[in-house]
Amino acid sequence: MLAVEVRNLHYRYPDGTIALRGVDLRVKKGERVYLIGPNGSGKSTLLLHLNGILKPQRGKVVILGIDANEENGELKKKVGLVFQNPDDQLFMPTVFEDVAFGPVNLKLGEAEVKKRVKMALEMVGLTGFENRSPHHLSYGEKKRIAIATVLAMDPEILVFDEPTLSLDPWIKRNFMELLKTLGRNRTIVISGHDLDLMKLCDRTYLMRDGRIIGEIKNRREIFQDSKTGASRR
Repeated sequence: MLAVEVRNLHYRYPDGTIALRGVDLRVKKGERVYLIGPNGSGKSTLLLHLNGILKPQRGKVVILGIDANEENGELKKKVGLVFQNPDDQLFMPTVFEDVAFGPVNLKLGEAEVKKRVKMALEMVGLTGFENRSPHHLSYGEKKRIAIATVLAMDPEILVFDEPTLSLDPWIKRNFMELLKTLGRNRTIVISGHDLDLMKLCDRTYLMRDGRIIGEIKNRREIFQDSKTGASRR
């Protein structure tokens, strides 16, 4: 079964900016896929379609058999999206309240909420941070808490927008180890510019000008493409 199926997806923002120009993408259950490309290539816009934040204007998005144009909130339960900037995801007074926000809105009982918060913080290595203010944490810690808010929802698909952006080298190394752990038994879609992330993924696709140009097998192909500007379609 496919976890993600995107067919001929187009999207134009209200200001007239064309972000997607006929994107096709298929991701199998349990697969890890990396979308790499320059700023403005449409990566973030594509990811926002995967959990229903944006709706297809033309084309089709099907997630775990659910048509994104017809669903009524189920996608947000099945797809956990970690934003590029963790400050866009953290808005509660304490870490506990931020991580508990999703489970509480799922109408889970108090014991189950506490269990999920504990599990999520353990997974990101921040046990004991429950009473800390998210706004007083380091950038790397905020990134981990943002992931914990998604893990507490126990989604089947994890989506990361630029997960290693602005991380110091040693924090990035720890973060990549975390991504390896999260990849077990989950479907993962990642966007970014970081070539090192290719090593964590089963397949890598190059995006440019609102399109997926083609699959990338090694780093050399990216540099060749950027020099020649050749289309892979």
